[in-house]
Amino acid sequence: MSTYEIISVGTKLKNLRRKYRLNQDDLAGNEITRNLISQIEHGKARLTKHAAEIMFKNLKEICSEKNIEIDENIEYLLEDEQSQANKILEKYIEELKVLSVYKDDSFNNKLAEIENFLIKWNLNDKKTYIFELAGDYFVSISDYYKSSLYYEKARALIDMYSKDSIGLFRKLSMVYFYMGNFNQNVKCCEFVLNWFTDISDEYRCIFLFNSALCYTELKDYERAIENFTKIEPMLKDTNKSKYCDILLQKAICFHCLGDYKKSLEINSKLLELLNDDVSEQRILVLINMSETYQKLNDAKKVEEYLNIIRTNVNKISSTSKHLSTIYFDMGKQYKWLKDSTNAEKYCLQSLEIAKKYTHQFLISDIILELIDIYFEDGNAEKITEMKNEFFILSAQENKMNPKILVKLVYCYAKLQDLHSIEDVYSYSHKFN
Repeated sequence: MSTYEIISVGTKLKNLRRKYRLNQDDLAGNEITRNLISQIEHGKARLTKHAAEIMFKNLKEICSEKNIEIDENIEYLLEDEQSQANKILEKYIEELKVLSVYKDDSFNNKLAEIENFLIKWNLNDKKTYIFELAGDYFVSISDYYKSSLYYEKARALIDMYSKDSIGLFRKLSMVYFYMGNFNQNVKCCEFVLNWFTDISDEYRCIFLFNSALCYTELKDYERAIENFTKIEPMLKDTNKSKYCDILLQKAICFHCLGDYKKSLEINSKLLELLNDDVSEQRILVLINMSETYQKLNDAKKVEEYLNIIRTNVNKISSTSKHLSTIYFDMGKQYKWLKDSTNAEKYCLQSLEIAKKYTHQFLISDIILELIDIYFEDGNAEKITEMKNEFFILSAQENKMNPKILVKLVYCYAKLQDLHSIEDVYSYSHKFN
């Protein structure tokens, strides 16, 4: 796929004369002046349709006498630079669509070429479409940081108060969540809900749900429950799967508020709704219940539920967006049961998946948990492996997680490993 060139009207005129061996007087004839053609060729005058018709009439007469066929038409000559730029961008868009299925650098290279082209041509409709297309591509390869950059570029070019922006806000709310940017996500969702009072029930449910998830992550459980409750009547009789998702999240919120009875009550209702199906939702319910029994200090129940989960977790799709969290929750519960072997096993599986899908906020939590596991086992070598993971994560985010930093320094101090403390200290200076 080659790059494209925009040719000015003046250059096209020069090229025509050169190709058919004509001078300016030949094209001018008796109806327009040679000086007008000279001014058009030098960009000092605009080519009108009338002048173009005269030039082509003269060109055809001369070429007919010489038995030469003309390849060009009047539309070619009249097409201005902006029209050409529009057509080129349409071709670029089609190329990007083709390249979006590849995981190599071809999409990035073409996108860079297009962005360079767009520096000169400020065609907002095409630019917005291209940026949104780029955002979609980076979501498909789980690069949520780059995805958010391009979605935000697209958002900056459109009227955010127009309904045309709602789809873009929906995409932003998704990537903000995976980036762990919960406050920005809430702002995004609340803006849509407050400004667009007449949006469809489908969109209302999406933004209420996404904002509620963020309130949960921000530990504002009452607000989360409030939003989940608003969605319930919209989905109860129309979408069983989504309705179960709502109940699942409400159960988590009640658990976090310490209302374990209410949490277990909702989870028990969920198990009835889901029957005996071995589904992702059912496993998430079992995870919730085992966590609640952990809070109730019922180790026997926790172990019972973990055994059921272990037996069935491999039936979940490897592409599930919940799989990393499920493994992480299993790891934490095995750690509570003082089963460090299974705690490490499931935390490492969680870390592998979280890294694959660049769930940065989850990666930090997993690293913290693994450092704890290795410290309790006195495994300095494995702690150093987590230190290296932390360095990689810090480089990706261009910042250091202070909790991990403090945890590493504490562990190395207890292990009397001065060299590793110096290593962490030295690396931290890169982010000052």
